[in-house]
Amino acid sequence: MPKNPKVTIGVILFKGEKYLKHSLRSLIAQDYSNVEYLVRDQSPNGEAYEYVKNQLPDVFKKIKLEKGGNLWHSGGHNVLINQMKGQYYFCCSNDMLYPSDFVSGCMKELQNPENRMFGSATIKLMKWDFEKAENGDIEGSKTKMIDSFGIGIAKNHHFFDIGSGDTDQTPYLTLRRIFGPSGALAIYKKEALDEIAYKNEDGKLEYFDELLHYKNDVDLSYRLQWAGFPSLLIKSVTVYHDRQVGVFGHTNFNIINRLISNAAKSKWVRGNSFFGHLVVLKKNYYRGFSWEVKIKTLISRMLRFLWVLFFDANLFKQYKQMKKFSREINLKRKAIVRRADAAKIEKLMN
Repeated sequence: MPKNPKVTIGVILFKGEKYLKHSLRSLIAQDYSNVEYLVRDQSPNGEAYEYVKNQLPDVFKKIKLEKGGNLWHSGGHNVLINQMKGQYYFCCSNDMLYPSDFVSGCMKELQNPENRMFGSATIKLMKWDFEKAENGDIEGSKTKMIDSFGIGIAKNHHFFDIGSGDTDQTPYLTLRRIFGPSGALAIYKKEALDEIAYKNEDGKLEYFDELLHYKNDVDLSYRLQWAGFPSLLIKSVTVYHDRQVGVFGHTNFNIINRLISNAAKSKWVRGNSFFGHLVVLKKNYYRGFSWEVKIKTLISRMLRFLWVLFFDANLFKQYKQMKKFSREINLKRKAIVRRADAAKIEKLMN
């Protein structure tokens, strides 16, 4: 691989024009020269495309910006990955503030011979106080609250953003290998993506599972882990993200707290999140796990079912969706490349 391999940065836009003067401008101001920028606007009427073209001409000149139908996060990024020319795909978001050494800092770590085996990576995502940035206080907008240090996995198959909501980084600074990167900001080695891509019946390569609107990052992380590609937390790079963070434990007791919190979200969000969780388990849960993992996962499943039965019957629709797409889900499960054994996955579980 060349000393400075080509990097593809992919961003999906869906409205959110208020962020773009900060996020896209900071993203294109990288000190790493070998970068291509692929941006896809999936807004209903091309609102973000028109905003960038008319209000940010400096950005418009440096990126490849296209308009297209709303394929959500999975489908949109799959379109860009299928177009990319780089050796690494930086799956980025539009609601972030990026330092100028974001790419170069990541590539320095990824090019380290000790890290060549990693198929994915993420960085330290911290909470971005966007209102302060809007008022001109860029430095003041960079908070000390953790947004995500990647995706963690518990023995009951609860998935969570590592460190979310904490202001003390100390407990996480010893982390190196993690379960996977958050879909908000993920770095993938293209050759690893190609090895686990699923060719659907139309002959199209799916990297992110296009059945999923939520938990698609979890599913991709799981498939990369099964294929023997670990995930790296790059602690030398920090990016700031404007997202509401929620802090949830990963014991079965705290599953109830999470479900109660989720109840305040829209039916669409709750439904797609629940469906995503069901699909991830159907595809990736493996009989080779230890009895501890099996029992804790079973209890978690029972708690979720009881919650739906007594408190959120609308989610029963997602079980019907599972039946509707059972053939496709089973085909995708059979296509998973399994080089790692269950014991290696369990080492990542809390």
